[in-house]
Amino acid sequence: MSSLLVLVGWYTLPGYVTSFLQSVYYGITIRAGDPRPLPQTPRFERHRRRIYIFVIVSYLLYTLYETFHQVQVSGSFYTLLGVTPYDTDRTIQSQFRRMAARHHPDKAGDNQVAAAYFLVLRHAQETLLDPVKRFAYDRFGPSALNWGPLGSKQDILRVSLLRLVLPQYLLTLGVMVLMNWIWWGSWGRYWRFCLPPDAISAWLPFQSFHLLPFQLLTLARSVSLTLSIFITKVSPPDDPSVKSETSIPGPMMQRMVQLVHSARETDIEATRALQLAQAPFRGDRESIPVLRRGMQETLVLAGVRSGEEVQRAVAEVIQRRNASD
Repeated sequence: MSSLLVLVGWYTLPGYVTSFLQSVYYGITIRAGDPRPLPQTPRFERHRRRIYIFVIVSYLLYTLYETFHQVQVSGSFYTLLGVTPYDTDRTIQSQFRRMAARHHPDKAGDNQVAAAYFLVLRHAQETLLDPVKRFAYDRFGPSALNWGPLGSKQDILRVSLLRLVLPQYLLTLGVMVLMNWIWWGSWGRYWRFCLPPDAISAWLPFQSFHLLPFQLLTLARSVSLTLSIFITKVSPPDDPSVKSETSIPGPMMQRMVQLVHSARETDIEATRALQLAQAPFRGDRESIPVLRRGMQETLVLAGVRSGEEVQRAVAEVIQRRNASD
């Protein structure tokens, strides 16, 4: 269930959060009344890409922290008794006696919660003092204690291979291959399956949280799935030039080229006309401020006249004048 929620979160949250943060960013950085970058423009896409990367990196860190926190909160028989995996049997027995004296039902009174907790403590002590049960628990978790009577470590490995390891890893491999071809992109398609063994073994001597092998495997499975999705999300966007070359037909491309040439020629002609209109003022420093003020007033009047309210008022005046005539 948690893996499904992680997939749903990765699929839905980054897009919504990115759109919200981009709107907030434009509301802070752009003054009221100034135009905002339009979608599918280079500036808009650049801002969206940066915010999107920030969102998915933050969500990746949160997911990794949440996974590690859940592994620690779930605890183990060692944390229940207050010992470490490196303590001896004598230390485990001493710690159990100390906790049993505190939580024994005779001292806690007729309390079902205290009785159940004492049974869990005794079950933890019996498991850790039995070498075979301890071997199974350390590597496969509490579910290994429900596999029935197992006489040796070889029996545990054989049963775990058939009941836990093969079904779990084959199902995980099938899901990853299916998602690799349906959802995940082509970028990093194959090397996301490869993890150097040195990357795992390098962390083992430095772990200071006393995580058991089954807890490390739980953490590794969740992290591998999260990193695979993160690789897909952080992949570079498709090249728009390749899309344009493959999707735009030839006649339309020719018309677009002609339109670009016409726009350039129009720009050149407009520049020449503006230079010709400014020719009488060249060299006359006193007339240049007058020209600037006149151009500013012209632009302001043009902006005012092009407003919808002004055009509506002018149209009403013209209609009244025509009606009176």
